[in-house]
Amino acid sequence: MGLQAQRRVMDIDKKMIFLGLAAAIIVVVVVVVLYHTGRIRPNETFASRYPIQGMDVSNHQDEIDWQQIDQNAEISFVFLKATEGKNYRDQYFQKNWEELSGAGIYKGAYHYFTLTSSGREQAENFIAVVPVESGCLPPVIDIEEYGLDQETFRKELRDFIYLVEERYQQKPILYVIYSLYDEYIKGEFEENPIWISDIVKAPKLSDQREWLFWQYSHNGKVNGVPGDVDLDVFQGDRRQLEALLSK
Repeated sequence: MGLQAQRRVMDIDKKMIFLGLAAAIIVVVVVVVLYHTGRIRPNETFASRYPIQGMDVSNHQDEIDWQQIDQNAEISFVFLKATEGKNYRDQYFQKNWEELSGAGIYKGAYHYFTLTSSGREQAENFIAVVPVESGCLPPVIDIEEYGLDQETFRKELRDFIYLVEERYQQKPILYVIYSLYDEYIKGEFEENPIWISDIVKAPKLSDQREWLFWQYSHNGKVNGVPGDVDLDVFQGDRRQLEALLSK
């Protein structure tokens, strides 16, 4: 093969490599856009196996039209953010809580557990905000922060659980990601149901412990909710869900 022919082959190879890279970049960009716009959700197929679907919301969702949510047959339950730490109170909680009462959707409240105040102080904040009502899902403790040693973390979490359980007469649910479950929860708090977050695949805890709720998406789209919303499923049927409700 002559030098000129070799150069032509090299030029073709370079063009093919460039086109391949460009196509790959375009595919990645399209997938990212589709994911962030909620048009594709990796876990949707797995989650569709569970008939009891729900969502969790906070002030990030802004004003929610609960009448539209009520018309969405796919949403059976909602967890509302109520508090965080010892002082923060979600600005939309009371409004959402009251409007949900007539929406025909099971409701519950959750607290974002921080490491900068005691479990007792945080429980007092939650109890001051969330009413005691019949027909509500158990309180949820949202665990997303690292930093404390196991003994200290577990002591503060137990303090929170004790006060909240005593107030609402329900076992609080623990919302966790895998790493925090393994660090702080695994082998402990066996009486508290697990709500696991996994937006990539069907969930599986390292010790084979069963989960009760699964958050499978952070970019769900639901009529009546501005922007993205977290989507969840319940592992069980409606009768089992209703068995969790406060008396």
